[in-house]
Amino acid sequence: MKIIKYQKEKKNNYNVFLDNGEVITLNENVITENELLLKKEIDNNLYNKLNIENRIYELYEIAIKYINVRLRSIKEIKDYLLKKDNDIDIINKVCDKLIKNKYLDDEIFTKAFIKDKLNFTTMGDYKLRKELERLGIDNNIIEENISNIDNNILEERIRKIIDKDIRTNKKYSGINLKNKIYNHLLTQGYSKEKVINIINIYNF
Repeated sequence: MKIIKYQKEKKNNYNVFLDNGEVITLNENVITENELLLKKEIDNNLYNKLNIENRIYELYEIAIKYINVRLRSIKEIKDYLLKKDNDIDIINKVCDKLIKNKYLDDEIFTKAFIKDKLNFTTMGDYKLRKELERLGIDNNIIEENISNIDNNILEERIRKIIDKDIRTNKKYSGINLKNKIYNHLLTQGYSKEKVINIINIYNF
């Protein structure tokens, strides 16, 4: 197949017209990396290679847009891209490229995730751990970053919830109030150990 001409498309893409009547759309990087401006001819092996590389660039740009909304874990990106393309080899190559270019980093993501949840939600340490597990973060990364959370911050958050619940649950008292607050703290995602240690200080 011979290349007849190129036609600029939107963004960084070009329509490539072939002598068999086919028109393929390629990213400009695919064109330059494969020296198509010099070769002018495409055999079947090169044709398949171009399609794979072009799909990688397409999915890479899709992933960049998704990441620009907020930081993502590697698993999030893989799950998102698998909705666009079911070729796991291509997805892995896209993720490798994103990691190499520092768009994906589970360590940085984890730090940002924890900081965001501590600043803008009442989510506790147990729920933070479970959410990070769901997002595919390695256990070593999770444990290291969860353990770095200042215990004073978590304890203060628990106390604030307890104090507020005492004020807003006037019809409860004694063990009933204690159990209600205890369950509330667990639903907020605080670990049982931390909740028990603090709630036992209070007299209900």
